[in-house]
Amino acid sequence: MAVLNLKMIIVPFRGEYYKLRESKSHLVNNLIYPVPNPQFPFLGVHLTRMINGEIHVGPNAVLVFKGEGYKKTDLNISDLLEVLSYPAFWKIAKQHFRYGLNEMHRSVRKSKFLESLRKLVPAIDLDDLVKIESGVRAQALTTDGQLVDDILILRKVNV
Repeated sequence: MAVLNLKMIIVPFRGEYYKLRESKSHLVNNLIYPVPNPQFPFLGVHLTRMINGEIHVGPNAVLVFKGEGYKKTDLNISDLLEVLSYPAFWKIAKQHFRYGLNEMHRSVRKSKFLESLRKLVPAIDLDDLVKIESGVRAQALTTDGQLVDDILILRKVNV
């Protein structure tokens, strides 16, 4: 009988969003997504028409310092130490250092966020983006440093 020992940790990432001003909503009729990077479960900056007609723009994906860290200032030392003490976190952080820095840069500079967005819709300006609530994604990370997709199916095989 084979035994599968699959240890994971949940790493929280904050997705920061903007809303497109109503005067520019005519630019987006449906969903607008970039071609996804298969290395990451994150979609990248995209535009989504909501059921009420608003256009939500985002998110980025920034490591947060609290399990439910919806604000940039949220901090829980215990949650943060759990992530930072997990060796696989450092493996993935080292492997994707440049990608992570870019996400953080977009978090602190709205103009950098706009730069990514303009690759999809060039007619959007800085003043067209209004900050709205953030979300938190619970991202599973395995002991060998693999980001786990949204669904992980394990099958028990009898030998």
